[in-house]
Parts: sequence; structure tokens; C-alpha cells
Amino acid sequence: MTNLIKNKTYKDMDLHIQKAYTIIDNHLPFNYTGLVLAKLPPNSGVTKGIIRNVKNRLSPRIDVINAMVEVALENKKQNENLKELIS
Repeated sequence: MTNLIKNKTYKDMDLHIQKAYTIIDNHLPFNYTGLVLAKLPPNSGVTKGIIRNVKNRLSPRIDVINAMVEVALENKKQNENLKELIS
């Protein structure tokens, strides 16, 4: 039997998910569930409850996380545009 080297890539792979959740926590709007549902394909079978569970880190669904990040980044951009208009 060969000696297998243990890679620490699992932690590196989780880094992008952690970064996604920091974006979600900081910039996701209050009424996010409908916006996230609009980003997902209609036959995905995702409900508002599933979206809330993913946000609370109860179920890891990458497609929902990606949609939430898209909504959060759009909200961040809109907030920055509003700040520029007001200033």
C-alpha cells in the first residue's frame, strides 16, 4: 500500500463559500427570496423555505448560493449608485 499525502485543499475549497457568505451577509436585501427565485431556473424545485435554509447555512446548495451572491452584488451596486447620486 502506498503512503497517501493528505491535501489541505478542502479548506481552500471552502474559502470561496465563506467569501460568498460574507457578501450575502453584508449586501443581501431584506426581500431577497423573490429576487433569488427569479435568478433560478423555473424547474429547479427551489422554494422560499429552501432559500432561507441556505442563507442560514442549514443546507448547502451551490445554485442557490450563486443566485444569492448575484442578488447581493446587484444590491451593493444599486446602493453605491444611490450614494453617488446623493453626494
